[in-house]
Amino acid sequence: MTRELWRTILVPHDFSSSANFAAAIARDEAKVHGGRLLLLHVCDLPLDLGPDTMLIVGREADGPISMRHFAMSGAEAHLRDIAERLGRDGVSAEVFVRVGKPADEIPQFAAEHGVDVIVMGTHGRTGIRHLIAGSVTERVVRTSAVPVMTIRHPD
Repeated sequence: MTRELWRTILVPHDFSSSANFAAAIARDEAKVHGGRLLLLHVCDLPLDLGPDTMLIVGREADGPISMRHFAMSGAEAHLRDIAERLGRDGVSAEVFVRVGKPADEIPQFAAEHGVDVIVMGTHGRTGIRHLIAGSVTERVVRTSAVPVMTIRHPD
């Protein structure tokens, strides 16, 4: 049996320690297979505040900016920092930010970008916390057309 090569690896990132750990595992896989990483953050904006809701921001800004712009620019800056660190480790990483529901956007993104595998962290919630918060990872595993490697951060 031949192991399929994973050259395009999607790493959904929510800026948690679990996502950082998953990115490190994905980095190692990319090194082995000569692959590249696609880092994706999905901004899940509150329902009562639409994406065009204006925010009041500090003195550094030129004026109010939309909730969408604020969320996306902050996420992109954070992902670029992660991509830069991965680059120093010898792995190419591209940065993408979307607005929507992560459980919907992640599989859709994977299909659109020819992803070979999704490597994502899981928070390991159980019981009532899992029931209330749900699991984005679980829903991605169920709906993804490509393999999903789930990584739980060691406690």
